[in-house]
Amino acid sequence: MRIQFYGVQGSGSTFPSSQEIEALQEFTDYQLLMRVFKDLEQHIDQKNTLDRSLTDLLGGPIDRKTLVRYKKKLMVPKARIYGGWTTCVHLETADGVDIVFDCGSGFRNCAMDLQKKWGDRKERHLYIFGSHSHYDHTEGFDQAVVCFDPRNTIHVYGNYQYLYALDSYLGIFSKFVKNEILGVQTPINYSIMPAKFRAVEIRDPDQPAKFDKEEIMTRDVHDINQSIVLGETQITALKVFHPAPCLAYKVRRGGKTFIFCTDHELRHGPDPDDPRQRESEAREKQLNQQAIKADVLYRDAQYLRSDYDGLSGIGSSGPVRRLDWGHSCLEDVQEMALTCGVKRTYIGHHDPNRDWSELNWIDESIIRRYEKTDEKMSLARAGTVVEL
Repeated sequence: MRIQFYGVQGSGSTFPSSQEIEALQEFTDYQLLMRVFKDLEQHIDQKNTLDRSLTDLLGGPIDRKTLVRYKKKLMVPKARIYGGWTTCVHLETADGVDIVFDCGSGFRNCAMDLQKKWGDRKERHLYIFGSHSHYDHTEGFDQAVVCFDPRNTIHVYGNYQYLYALDSYLGIFSKFVKNEILGVQTPINYSIMPAKFRAVEIRDPDQPAKFDKEEIMTRDVHDINQSIVLGETQITALKVFHPAPCLAYKVRRGGKTFIFCTDHELRHGPDPDDPRQRESEAREKQLNQQAIKADVLYRDAQYLRSDYDGLSGIGSSGPVRRLDWGHSCLEDVQEMALTCGVKRTYIGHHDPNRDWSELNWIDESIIRRYEKTDEKMSLARAGTVVEL
């Protein structure tokens, strides 16, 4: 399996502010200047002067080509870039099956890469597994080039709310959009999206959904207790705790396991008998059981515990208690990953109010903590590719 993160931002897409760009530039400049002056130190004689000319040191005249080559020689570390696109993770299997988890704004770039990869291929299938209906997990769908190619068949798996969220304003499954909704959110709808769309509802048979009698959405139904099999790949859906019904997914193939879990809260409420507390803990227990010895875990940990408890703010946002907002704390995910023996954990769904400097500080502290252990952990970054 080959996993690529296209969007790891939470709650809404962001673009770096001028202050973030400044901080990133300062970091990069510092790293470069440190390497330059360390290199110069090696060529200073007893009189504290360079023992050679600058052209000799650089390996050529002072021009763009020479300076670029000199910089490469210094091996300046690249700054960590997390990206501002919302959730989208692509997984490609060894037998060429393309699977996407969530269609946040990162899906736009993912779809462009898929179109390039498919080229003139006749059989063009994409399998999308949605977590839940919130906009930051669906906003990239009508921007995705794969939806506008009649050669493509797009299979969308998710709970009823996820499928309905897409169908209510695009009509891709029912071929119908109510007049009061048509054009409100986007000018795009099924009539100008020539790809073929197939909906598969993942349903718990013990909790039958209550449907509006007016809904005409066409869909197949899959029992949540049964794995979905695509070739030699097994995908199992798991319920997690969030204000909207939400699913995590466990992927198994060739003895390797990948867990995709976004928008899940291990609740820290004051009453242990609160039904929400009991449900949250039950979902966490089930997730932990499925994640034992997993090779890769992608999990939402949008908050530090101090953020969650309302003791500190995030960025320019003041302290606000975040109980029942539907997201976990970093400390809880660290404990879970170590307890379950997860080999590599990537923390995603970054809070949009957390700027680059704070993300980088958190990331650096996590990486250092785990650098001498068998288990590795870091913040997820858009563009990261993991080979299993």
